[in-house]
Amino acid sequence: MVVAAAEKKEKPVPKVLTKAEHAEYRMAIERTGNMVNDSVQQGLARKQGLDILNVTWEDTGRYKGSSVGPNISDMTIQVFSRDTAEKMSVTCMPVIRKPNFADETCDLDPKTFTLLIGNAKGKDLRRISLHDFLQSPMQYLSKPDSWAGRESKTLLAPLRDSKVLVSAQACFLPIPKGGLATFNPVLFNYQSSKENPAVLTILATREGTSATVIDNSRDTFETGAVWGQRLFHNANGERASLTGQRESDFKAGDASAPGVGTPDARKPESGLNMVLLIQVPLKHKEIAGGFGADDLAMSMAPSSKSASRSSNVENAVIGHGEHEGPFTEVDNLPIERDPRFPVRVTVQFYKATDNGVASEGDLRAIRDQIDRVYNQSDYVGSLVTQGTTGRITEYEGAKVQPASWWESFWRKQEGETGKSREQIRSELRELLGKDYEREPVTAMYLRD
Repeated sequence: MVVAAAEKKEKPVPKVLTKAEHAEYRMAIERTGNMVNDSVQQGLARKQGLDILNVTWEDTGRYKGSSVGPNISDMTIQVFSRDTAEKMSVTCMPVIRKPNFADETCDLDPKTFTLLIGNAKGKDLRRISLHDFLQSPMQYLSKPDSWAGRESKTLLAPLRDSKVLVSAQACFLPIPKGGLATFNPVLFNYQSSKENPAVLTILATREGTSATVIDNSRDTFETGAVWGQRLFHNANGERASLTGQRESDFKAGDASAPGVGTPDARKPESGLNMVLLIQVPLKHKEIAGGFGADDLAMSMAPSSKSASRSSNVENAVIGHGEHEGPFTEVDNLPIERDPRFPVRVTVQFYKATDNGVASEGDLRAIRDQIDRVYNQSDYVGSLVTQGTTGRITEYEGAKVQPASWWESFWRKQEGETGKSREQIRSELRELLGKDYEREPVTAMYLRD
């Protein structure tokens, strides 16, 4: 079924802001970003069994009872802006989800996920399943020749991929009425390094599907403040950041969007605010170390200022902006699927706010939206805190955190960055807080 012409759609164009409008947008960014530090907002979220975070743990393999593991990724939503002196600043946006440490997930059939493809080649969009994309990815790439090597060029592990590992979350963007936010999902995979990616990501929106390897050496912001590789929309081989506008400002045209589950299961969602962030584990050269950390939080005191403001939350329609240069897919690397780990799908529902206030009703609706994803599965729980689960999405390999984990990590970082151990520790404390290291897991998990 042909859906729409990928490049003939009208894109929302950011208007030139007046000085007052620029100040208003900066205030929206600040207030939205500060939701993670707002005690009132956090309290409302916890009543629903949710946390407000600005980094989420989207791991395909984590040790039992630990914050680290053999294939772990941190995800942030980053909005960038410039002040009147053209100085860039980057702000991590709040994400509402179930707590990071337990990382409650569910297992779903990849055939129930709908992707729109065609954008990578500038063609009309059409629907396929995630299973089909994983099985034959070459035909959906802009430059299939950039996938080097002679191995079978598929991302599907048949014995593993009858189910994929799934979590769901709501992401907030700073969007004043009539405004437009430009942003990127950003992923940092701790096992990846230059020319040695441990995951390939697939970013699916209502405007298409875009695949790229994560090597932690491309597409980063140059502020030095936030780690990670930015993810882009692939517009016929050109990369473009994502955009968000209020649903009430959106001129309805083509209403196509990615999907999760059967039509009955997803009926309450329009899909226009949905993004699927999919990680496909790859075989890579093992590098000693890697780590996960406590929730990234800006160094701001807890606040309850939202109590004096009212909610104006609504769905955000996700699109893409101007072209920013060539889109990198496989980067001429001989990548190969690692069947030891599951594919992970993070379902994101984007919300617009200009004051960082979500009401109790907003949070209840978000919980219900998240629950609708989990309710489609017969297997829901934590692969981290529940011991052996028997789920097909359990990764293969040792489940206990090695005692030498952190020592190996420091050595790896010293060698890769040229920085001293104290410099690296200082940067981590500033970025992640002083308590980023956790105790090793207990002996009970050695039975696995």
